[in-house]
Amino acid sequence: MTTAAASAKTAAPWVDQPEGHFFKRIEIARMLTGAMVSLPLHVLTGRQPGPTLGVTCMVHGDEPQPSVMIREMFSEIDTAKLKGRLAVTSVSNSLAMAAFNRQSPEQHGKTDMHEAFPGSAKGNFTQRLANAISKNLLDHVDALLDFHSGGSGGRLQNRCGFNGKAPEEVRKRSIELCRAFGTPLIQESSVPGSGPDYVNTKGIPSVGGEIGGCYLGPHATDFYRKQIKTSLKSLMAELGMLPGEQPVKTQGQILFPLKAKAELRPTHGGFLVSFFESPSDIGKYVTKGTKLGEVIDLHSWKVQEELVAPFDGHIFFSRYSGIIEGGTQGFAVIDASLSKILD
Repeated sequence: MTTAAASAKTAAPWVDQPEGHFFKRIEIARMLTGAMVSLPLHVLTGRQPGPTLGVTCMVHGDEPQPSVMIREMFSEIDTAKLKGRLAVTSVSNSLAMAAFNRQSPEQHGKTDMHEAFPGSAKGNFTQRLANAISKNLLDHVDALLDFHSGGSGGRLQNRCGFNGKAPEEVRKRSIELCRAFGTPLIQESSVPGSGPDYVNTKGIPSVGGEIGGCYLGPHATDFYRKQIKTSLKSLMAELGMLPGEQPVKTQGQILFPLKAKAELRPTHGGFLVSFFESPSDIGKYVTKGTKLGEVIDLHSWKVQEELVAPFDGHIFFSRYSGIIEGGTQGFAVIDASLSKILD
């Protein structure tokens, strides 16, 4: 019996499901409009027994790219060779997706699902959805990938992370899974109330992945399509789900603590001219003072601010040129003196 199966209080929704693709809508509650809020669960079961890898997509409603790519993968994976299963909530927060926003458009607190786990069956809709994800997915997995991407703000992302406050064995295994995930950046962090933190308390390792973004154009979209598929397959190989396949070994991954990251936010709103708009820019080394972008006041047409690297380091995220509000994340840089390049 797997660790997840031993600790689960209720049976997983996919119990006794045969080899292949299983889909279920889990109803939550009806809204004032009469529409039913539901949670979509997709499960791809292999012919051979093995671990269950859980994947949560669209915890933030403006981050659809991982879900779209995993949809393609479900038709590409040969279940005759698959060991175990891939269980995915394709839209974890449908309320936020409908608003194309990071958070749910609810009146009360706890509207960022990334901080709402394990949820509550008697809470607001966001908390109820989180509770349904916990009961129907997180309580039954052997490893978790909480999959994000850059959202509506036009950010470019290509990183993963682990909970630095997890129990030591869970922490070590999570780092191994992050190495297999293969992104150039690995961040040590902790988000109380997140899905990864929740499963870590149950002894389950996790990866918080963030790859791609929205409205990126054909070149960047193709780049991230390949990255998402490669990262997920490599993670599955590390878990022993794809017999005969080995995890990708990415040289030069950068491991860093949360305190190494500095975010650059403009003081005033305007039009951001970004000088780092390629997916390959993520992880790129820049020296202190490098100009990452400038903000133009569209009223006066004057450059009102330059965003520059605060120290020697690596680009954590960048964004496309476009409208930006004051205080909004523009860029982030990782302090090279506080980070470690892995073999």
